[in-house]
Amino acid sequence: MKINILVVDDDRDMRKLLENYLKRLEVEQIHFTDTAQKTYQLLNLNDLKTDPSVDLIILDIILGEENGIKICKKIKSNPAYQEVPIIMITAQKESGYLKDAFAAGAMDYLKKPIKKIEFMARINSAIILRKETKARIAREKELLKLSEELKKANQKLEKMALVDGLTGISNRRLFDKTIKKELKRARRKNNDLSLIMIDIDNFKEYNDTYGHQQGDQCLKEVASVLDKKTKRAADFAARYGGEEFAVILPDTAKDGALKIAEDIRKGIMDLKIEHKNSNTSEYVTVSLGVSSIKAEKEIDQHLIRSLIEQADQALYQAKENGKNQIVYKNFE
Repeated sequence: MKINILVVDDDRDMRKLLENYLKRLEVEQIHFTDTAQKTYQLLNLNDLKTDPSVDLIILDIILGEENGIKICKKIKSNPAYQEVPIIMITAQKESGYLKDAFAAGAMDYLKKPIKKIEFMARINSAIILRKETKARIAREKELLKLSEELKKANQKLEKMALVDGLTGISNRRLFDKTIKKELKRARRKNNDLSLIMIDIDNFKEYNDTYGHQQGDQCLKEVASVLDKKTKRAADFAARYGGEEFAVILPDTAKDGALKIAEDIRKGIMDLKIEHKNSNTSEYVTVSLGVSSIKAEKEIDQHLIRSLIEQADQALYQAKENGKNQIVYKNFE
């Protein structure tokens, strides 16, 4: 693990002495500065998001006319350097500053004249501590990265759980959540909401004639029309089950819902999917049941079921009337 050290001292002889000692330790690089300004520039303190450029700072407590304690405090104010050890160097007559130095964030101190054995021992301890800290930070970053990856994977799985695997549009599970949410919103805003139930006509005969693989392709193409025709952000299309689909239209009353239903019916006819064994048309068609509600009562499962049943009854009536058509049923 690479360790970089910064020595901040304006005494040339002291810098040479410390350099000689530090070269005997496991140090990658040794930097030197002799003023506060040069120190701040080297540490890039103006950038609060950068990683620390050094791993240990040896700082003279009296730096010319500048106070090393103020420099220490400013360094520690940068989040990147909060865990970087700072060791103060002080002369005997300056020992009264030590309380303030520790309050500013210093980890340890050395008294002048520097004693080699003591210096090597204290610096080596600081290096070991820094290595342990860097290893912990690296583990934390890796755990954070893994956590983010897991979060994204879970979000992807959650999204997949709400999407129909065949058609790519929303599935029944998301439909159940959405209709409840949109009905509650409609009640709060005193708006209309419409529901369209859609069923592919003679789909069993289609599968018997063309095979299930082609039947799956037919479902995909029908779903693509629903996706295109539900243009507003709040409009919602889902595969309800089998060959049945549902469209939720918030803030939409009868006339608007019937227009969209007709757009869907025509859009599917325009696909011109051949269906030679249909008793309705030479192409695949759909029947549609529409119901609208002004949600004035409390939204509960009974009301939701009632709305779906009304649209389903309208759909059944469209089938009875000859298919490839729309029937509207008032919500009761």
